[in-house]
This record gives sequence, structure tokens and C-alpha cells, in this order.
Amino acid sequence: MRKYPVVSTLMVLILVLSLLITGCQISKNPSGGKVVQADTIGGDNNEQKEDNKEMSEEEKKAELEKKVEERKALEEQRKEELGDFYVPLLPLDDDREIEKVEAKGLFVTGNVAGMTVDKANVEIYSEYAKALHTKNNEKIKELKPQVDKLNKFEKILGIAVATEINTVVIDVKDDDGLMTYKSDIAIVDQVEANKNVRIKDVKALMELLEEYDIYPIARIVTFKDKNFASHRTDHAIQLKSGGVWRDNKGVAWVNPYDKFVWNYDIAIAKEAVLNGFKEIQFDYIRFPDNAKKYNPITEFPGRDGRAKDEAVEDFLEYAKQELESYKVNIAADVFGVITKSWDDKPEDIGQTWRKMAKSADYMCPMIYPSHYGAGWYGYAVPDKEPYGVLAGALKEAIERNASLENPPVIRPWIQGFTASWVKGYINYTPKEVREQILAGKELGINEYLVWNAGNTYDPLAYFPMEAENNVITPDKRQDKEKDLIGRTPDSVLKDYLNAEKNKVYSKMYLLTPIKDRVFNYEEFETSVESLDLKLIKFEVKEYVLMDENNAEVKLSYEYSTKLEEKELKAISEEASWKLKKENGIWKVTRPEIKPIEVQ
Repeated sequence: MRKYPVVSTLMVLILVLSLLITGCQISKNPSGGKVVQADTIGGDNNEQKEDNKEMSEEEKKAELEKKVEERKALEEQRKEELGDFYVPLLPLDDDREIEKVEAKGLFVTGNVAGMTVDKANVEIYSEYAKALHTKNNEKIKELKPQVDKLNKFEKILGIAVATEINTVVIDVKDDDGLMTYKSDIAIVDQVEANKNVRIKDVKALMELLEEYDIYPIARIVTFKDKNFASHRTDHAIQLKSGGVWRDNKGVAWVNPYDKFVWNYDIAIAKEAVLNGFKEIQFDYIRFPDNAKKYNPITEFPGRDGRAKDEAVEDFLEYAKQELESYKVNIAADVFGVITKSWDDKPEDIGQTWRKMAKSADYMCPMIYPSHYGAGWYGYAVPDKEPYGVLAGALKEAIERNASLENPPVIRPWIQGFTASWVKGYINYTPKEVREQILAGKELGINEYLVWNAGNTYDPLAYFPMEAENNVITPDKRQDKEKDLIGRTPDSVLKDYLNAEKNKVYSKMYLLTPIKDRVFNYEEFETSVESLDLKLIKFEVKEYVLMDENNAEVKLSYEYSTKLEEKELKAISEEASWKLKKENGIWKVTRPEIKPIEVQ
């Protein structure tokens, strides 16, 4: 265990004053010191350090007392404003930075995360995992009797010690809307969300993960919250006929348009940060599915004419602002199908990639092959094609991500379970798990999260396959003319022009440089239609690579339009259009097309 550092008399005074003012508990932080709730008031840390060189002990003490008084006033103001949603700010002496980790993680329920851990057992399972990998049958036989007695969390930690796994996603607010550890937030107590606590000491859990160098992510199930919806029915989705709407499993959902609901989930997120989580992952950040059935009979107070994806977009933007001072990463779990769908159609669940991604640090599409129906990505049974489904969906996600000025990291959820309910299913062994990981690696996506609801994980899935040693990632390609998803400039121009010809404006949007279009898709669509140009035919010819990020493509084309009943045409047999890579994707710089009257 880490030893506590020597603390000066002045530091003791600092800690005691801060404790008295905030009324918070002192607890060990992951580095072995003490954490006291405080704020970041007082300006830049570097400036403070410089100033402190010139200050006497008495001046430092006076400056500290001033900051403490400012904090006291601020916290009192926040308590008044936030009321039952109040959560303290970060400590004054907390100089944390947002930590970026190339996450390779496993999902962990509250039940499992709350299990008692014996570190000796973690080491046993780590050795066992390594023996499985090296096929050391003698060691496997020796350890097997002990391994059979270990609990699931000891095994998960052992996997992290032995393999590339470095992250766990832990339920904080679960699928029933219940907290997995005791929350001190007033509103949480009021709705009885603390009634099934499974993690008895969350700070001790965070220390344990820190000791094993494991990155902790807090999963907060957001709008599927039957507990909150049942206690505060006025904040649930309403039936037009009166009462609370429930899905086909009898579960009530909260209203995603309701800011009261937003504040509830964001308060839980803030407290999770104070407890040691380094990333907040909002799951079920959507409306219920089966919208065609419930849309006619439900209403959403506070909707004010907004589309569903605007509600989710607004929530994420609000969460980003509210959590900014807590120095934490924000992730959004999304349906796998939104890598392909556009403007929340036809799902109508409130998820549109570009609208969500602009306020997230990580986008986590749930690309489980078993969840796709026949025909997706050309497969009769997508569950049988873990590599192909992941590759198809991730290419779409990369293209959508590249349409953003500051794109988030793509970190897919992958399938770590066998979907025996799917007709034609296959068993998901370590081979099928690694094939999904490989599909991401080949596209430059090295992060992943593995979903297994029962938290049963085969350690062999987290040792790279030999074939992965020879993976050619986008940065290692010799053919620099290709973009992240393997397209050359001429193929992208063909895609663009086919989209124009067939009025697939969403594709044109994605293949247009950010500075050449507005963010709002409806405005973009209107601007294209206002050109009133009809593409009759085109032929894309050769391209010239100016450098690895710029190209010119030769083509011929014919456009037509009408002006005061006169037919105008733009015809070129030897045009040259410019393309450039933006966020790793080839984009088309469209020249001005000037039709002239046909003689």
C-alpha cells in the first residue's frame, strides 16, 4: 500500500478549513493522499505558483483563507441554485487533467464490482490466463482447482493484469434506474434509487482499480429509468389519455425533453467523478424503440416542436457544459444502426451521429453482429460475420465522424456473448471476439469495449492473434492516395456524383469539406436544391495525386437546368475537380457550374 506523504502545519490548516466549509467527507484519493471537496477559483495554477514565490507564509495563509471564503460563498450559492441536485465541485487542490486512455475494456455490473477481492486470487487468475495463452497444460492443471473458486471480479482483474485489457465500464445507475453505490445526492434518496446498493465502498474500489492501473468508466443508464419514472410520474413519458406510458415489457421511461431529468443524471455523473471515475458513459441516451406504435398515443411535456434527436443533442451539449469543470471524459452509447441511418430515420429514437458526436469525447456504437437482421452489409446471417459487420459499420462511422470539425474518438462496443436466440447463430469464442477487434485495428480504431451481460469473459480473447502482428493500419499504408476507409480520390468523386444524380444529399454532405457547407443539414439540402441543376451524365477518369492530402480528378459531365423556359446546359469533356483529405477522408471541392443556353 502507498504511504501517506508528510503534511506541513499549513497544509493541515488548508485541509481542515476546506473540510469544515464543504461539509464533505475526507477520503483517500488514488495517489494515497487526501481529497477535500473544493473548487478551482483563483486563476491559473502556474501564475499562482509564480506569485507564491514572492509571498510570505502569512500572505500565503491570508490568500488561502480568501480562497476558502470564496469557495464557501460559491458552494452556498450552488446549494441554493441546485437544491436537491447539489453536488460539490472538485477540490481546490485537485489539479487533475483529463486523462486519455486507449481503452480496451470489459463491462462490469454493480453486483460483480461489489464482490470482495483477494489480491492473491487476482494473481492466480492472471497466471492461469497466461498459462492458457502459452498452452502450459501442467500449469493449467495445477491452478484449475483454485480458479474454480474465484469470483467474477477477481477473474476480470486477473484478465486485466495478464492481457491488453486496461478498462472496466461499471454500472453506476443501472438498467432499473438504481444506484450501485450509495449516493449522497438528495434527489437520489427521495426517489429511493439507493435501495439496492451493491458496491459498499466505491472509493476503495477506485483505489483498487488505480493499483492495477485500470481506467474506470461510469455507465449511467439515462432515459430508461423505471425507478425515477415511477417515483416522479410527472417527469415520465405521458399517455395522451392520461397516466404514464410503458413499453411492451411494462417499463416506464423518463421524458428526454425534461431538463429536470437532465439535471438528475448530470448530478449522478458529477458525483461519480468525485468518487474517482475518469469517464462518464451515458447509455440509453435515446427514446424507446418501436416509435411507430407509441408516437400516436404519447406526449412529451416540454417538446415545443423539437425533433427527438434535438432533445438528445441538447442534453449532451448541456451535460458537456455542466461537467466541464469536473475534468472528465464524456461518452455516448449509440445504436449500431446510426452509423448508417440519417437524421434519426427510420428509427425515430433520437440518435443522429453528427448531432451527438459534437458534444462527446467518445462515440460508442453498439455493433453487435447478432443485432442486425438479414441483408445488413450483404450477409444473410450477420451474426456469422463478426469481422465483416464490424468493418462495414466502422467505415460508416468513420465517414460520419469526419464531417465534424472536432470529431470524437470512435470506440465500439463489440459482442462478447453467444446469441443463441438468433436463427443460424454461431458460438462466440475468442476467435470471433478477436475478429471484431481486428476489423477495428485495420481501420485505425484500436479501442473497444466488450459486452457480456453475465460478466463472463474468456481471457484468451484479449491476447492478440498472431495475424494481428501483420495488420496494416492506415498510417502504415504505402498507397497514400487511399483514405481511412480505403477509397481513392476517383472512387470518392464517383460516390459524390452518383449521390448528386440520385439526390442522396446526405452523402454529398459527408463528402463536402466542412468549410464549404453549413453544419445544419436541412440548410445544406436547401442550398443544393437551390442550384436547380440536374446531373445528366458523368464519367470520372484518371486522378493526379498532388500530395497525400490533395488530388485532382479529371472527368467529363453534363448538367442541365431551365431559366424562363429556356434550356441551359453545362457540358465539359475535360474538367478537373479538386479533392482533399479532411479528418482522413477524401472530400470534394465542388467548382461553380455555369450552364449556358443551348443553341
